[in-house]
Amino acid sequence: MNKTKLFTSMLVLTATCACAQAETFDTQILQATLAPYIDIKAETNIQTKTIDPATGNLDSGFSSVFTIRANDEANLYLTAKADTANGFEKAFFKKDGIVYVILTNTTKKPAVAALTDIKTGTAVPANNANAIAYPVSNIEISGATDVTPQYDDGKSQYEFKVNPGVTTATTTISSNVDSTTYSFDDNAGTYEAHVTLTDTTT
Repeated sequence: MNKTKLFTSMLVLTATCACAQAETFDTQILQATLAPYIDIKAETNIQTKTIDPATGNLDSGFSSVFTIRANDEANLYLTAKADTANGFEKAFFKKDGIVYVILTNTTKKPAVAALTDIKTGTAVPANNANAIAYPVSNIEISGATDVTPQYDDGKSQYEFKVNPGVTTATTTISSNVDSTTYSFDDNAGTYEAHVTLTDTTT
């Protein structure tokens, strides 16, 4: 083999190797967007207790339970409202460092003034007929977060934050009546308050 043929053979071999090593590609990204999601569920629609007509105490305390499912951090707000002759009013109030919830008669609705009297902290039973208050004894948050809810006196609501996951919020209402809100001026009937957990502040 002469030098010319050898050189030509080397060029062909070199060109073949270069083609074998060449790579061509492109990439496509598969992308999906997950929106923030939160689901709040009351574990019971109605809790029924009995009021002792002689004392105003409940036969047992209320236990309000909500389950929260969220895929992101969320600020939550626990509120209460009670119906009056002029519509619903905020039912949480604070007295001497203790938060109370007011229940009102569903058929003989009290005047707004009755709730106002209770919220002064120096209530007179004759001035708040058909509205009765009970103390909130505990709020427990468990599951995806473990925090102590803070009560905002100005907004009459509890506030706390949950993390992604499943969280349970349990509010316990004592059976012991606030004696300044109960008397025989309170008519027989059903008394109630509506407790709401929401991700929207008032």
